[in-house]
Amino acid sequence: MAKKHFIVLGRAGITYFSWLFVVLFLSLIFAYEGTKTINWPAICIASLFLLLVIYTFLTSYWDSGAFKLPFKAKVNISFAPQMIWQWHYLCIYEIKITELEKYYLLRITKNY
Repeated sequence: MAKKHFIVLGRAGITYFSWLFVVLFLSLIFAYEGTKTINWPAICIASLFLLLVIYTFLTSYWDSGAFKLPFKAKVNISFAPQMIWQWHYLCIYEIKITELEKYYLLRITKNY
C-alpha cells in the first residue's frame, strides 16, 4: 500500500501549524520593516518556512502498518484510519493510536 499524505487537524494540528506560521509571520515582519529593497533575513526565514512546509508534507503519512507525524517517531498501528466525513475531494479521517491519543487527518483524494 502506498503512503497516504495528510494534514493534521485538531489540537495537535493547531499547535504544530501555529508554530509553523510564526516562522512565516516573522519573515513578513522582517520584509515589511526592512529599509532595503532586498531583505536577506526575510528571504532566509521565508525559505526556511517553505522547507518546513515541504518537510511537514513529506513526513506526515500513513501506510498499511505505520503512522508518521513530523514531530513524532513512526508508530505501528493496528487499526486503519476511519473516514468520518467526505466532501468532493476532501476526506477527514480519525485514527486512534492509544485509548487517549486520537488524531484527525485531512486528506485530499483524486477520486470523487
